[in-house]
Amino acid sequence: MRSQFGGKILAFQEFRKERMAASSSIQNLNKPKDAFEQLEDEEGTRQGFCHIRIQQRTGRKTITTVQGVAPEYDLKKIVRYLKKNHIPKRNIMPAKSILLHALIAFRIMNVFLVRTYFVPDELFQSVEVAHWAMYGTGYLSWEWMASLRSVLHPLMISLLYFLGHIFVIDSDLFIIQSPRILHALLFALSDYCYYKFAKRILPSNGAKYALLSYLSCWFVWYCAPRTLSNTLETILTLFALQWYPLSKDDLKKSYWPYISIGFLTILIRPTAILIWIPFGLWHLLRTNSSIELFYTCLLSCFPVLFLATVLDSVAYGKLTFTIWNFIRFNVLEGGSSHFGSHPWHWFLSQGLPAVLTIHLVPILWGMVVAIRNHSISFVFFCVPALYITIHSFIAHKEHRFLLPIIPILCLFAGFFFQSKLSYRMKKYYIFWIPLLLVVNVSLAVYFGLFHQVGPFSATYWIIEDAKLRFPKEQHFELVHLMPCFSLPQYSYFHGLNVTVTALDCSPDFTHRMGHVDQADRFHNDPKLWVDTNLDLVKKAHYLVFYGKIYRKVQYSITSLGFKICAHFFHAHFLSSIRQDHYIVVEYNCNGTTVDHPEYGEVIQLTGDQRQHIKDFLCRVGIVKEENCKIHASEKCIIDLDIPKLGIFNEVLENWCIKLHSKKKQFVTYKKHRAKLNEDVKLTL
Repeated sequence: MRSQFGGKILAFQEFRKERMAASSSIQNLNKPKDAFEQLEDEEGTRQGFCHIRIQQRTGRKTITTVQGVAPEYDLKKIVRYLKKNHIPKRNIMPAKSILLHALIAFRIMNVFLVRTYFVPDELFQSVEVAHWAMYGTGYLSWEWMASLRSVLHPLMISLLYFLGHIFVIDSDLFIIQSPRILHALLFALSDYCYYKFAKRILPSNGAKYALLSYLSCWFVWYCAPRTLSNTLETILTLFALQWYPLSKDDLKKSYWPYISIGFLTILIRPTAILIWIPFGLWHLLRTNSSIELFYTCLLSCFPVLFLATVLDSVAYGKLTFTIWNFIRFNVLEGGSSHFGSHPWHWFLSQGLPAVLTIHLVPILWGMVVAIRNHSISFVFFCVPALYITIHSFIAHKEHRFLLPIIPILCLFAGFFFQSKLSYRMKKYYIFWIPLLLVVNVSLAVYFGLFHQVGPFSATYWIIEDAKLRFPKEQHFELVHLMPCFSLPQYSYFHGLNVTVTALDCSPDFTHRMGHVDQADRFHNDPKLWVDTNLDLVKKAHYLVFYGKIYRKVQYSITSLGFKICAHFFHAHFLSSIRQDHYIVVEYNCNGTTVDHPEYGEVIQLTGDQRQHIKDFLCRVGIVKEENCKIHASEKCIIDLDIPKLGIFNEVLENWCIKLHSKKKQFVTYKKHRAKLNEDVKLTL
């Protein structure tokens, strides 16, 4: 009896020791000790007991024995689970609310530090269409005439304009900047969603390094505030991934939002289907009920498709399926080649190296680490691989097409910075993060503030100059003699009575042999084009050229009474042979033209004193009679505007005689002349 009781006591003591060992905290890293933990994997399946040794002070864990663990279960997942759930790590990220606010501030700053021109689509597939829908003025490019684009993206911006109109805040500044701010705010929310998604995939601080890699990418910074469909595609993709089922437990939860948002992304940007095909197939392979998944997809997609079809059909005035029109024109008919053709390897040889720069090293190395450790699903390799492969077979390629897969690629950078391999090479990899920041910040500053800044600089100058020259309701003409879609149009001239004319480069849908569009005809022979379109050129108040084109037509333009009034830096290196480093703006000066051959200057006159001033300048000997020409029109560049001078005639005559005898004082003449009469303006 006593032996049985003693045996029970010993058994209870052993059980108590085991329980104490099993329940002992492994968070105390000050002492070396053994801890027994009953583990569960991500799916909730119990994996038995694991013998963990925690080393003194360092906190590193070593699996010495494993009891009851299924042989097919990866022990590295156990270690990752322990690190994630039991060992407190130093948190390098702020609290959730602080992080979200920081991301919003980061993207708002992004808006005002990106002020350069990228591609026409950021204007002519979004804000121009929205301005036309809301205010009735805006340029609709040929894609909208061919029903290739869904109205969903411009509709979002036009609703913003509508709210601005309701609250009477729709100034020109609001029209220009509010869509950019809206896209930046949405991008900040998607940044936060990306971090939450990365935490579901990457171990410990890997998600934070992935977010750092993503935020530091210069090309993401360059595109985030732009009103591009690619920007919205990236935003919606990261939103949708919040509901994507990664584990078996997620399959039991509601996942229909990712299907609806993903399908909306495809309707806005049809090539997004290349992202969702791998994710959809992986979901299908892991689901317990294919029928249930099919019905969920049907119920999730049909309302989105119905709403989009109704909106598109109402906008185009007929039953329209824009996604089919887009695929038919760009893929089946090869219409994308109209915008330029590139070799099949362009994305690998030029696209990815340009947008990722040195990010490629941690990304590629992270892929090696992920494959070696079996620490990420194969679907995250398939998505960028399929996306790039299919795009490589399409003739037309652009850097912005890569934007939606950059966040997925940055997940592998998180593996690189988190991996043990990188710890062993700490003396090398410790320089990677500063190097990433230095390279990408430099590129972000240059491309965001300087490269291709000319279109916006010229447009802003014309806007301010027109406000000074013309009353608010007075009409004026602006002609862009540049490659098509080179400058902003009506959305930037909000509130001004302007007609903007630009060269057309629409494709020939009739497939006529030898068709040459208007833009090509102009650039083939600019002088001939100007001579054959004099009516268009003469009625213009402003002409805008690239510098090298202006030099070809300079004589023809100046003979019509135009004079250079501004030129703006555009870019150090050019993206097209039709561009130049500077943009030239000319104004129609059809007033009195006085040519001074000795000084090589032209003086422009307006007002009813033209003949009087001509006679006066000839009499005092400043110019010769044969070098003077008076135009009948009274339009002029405000270079010299002389009203009736009255008692100042004699003073002016004496000054002119002195100035003619002393050429170096000509600038002094201009200053004193302006002081004599505030209404007199002279520009040399």
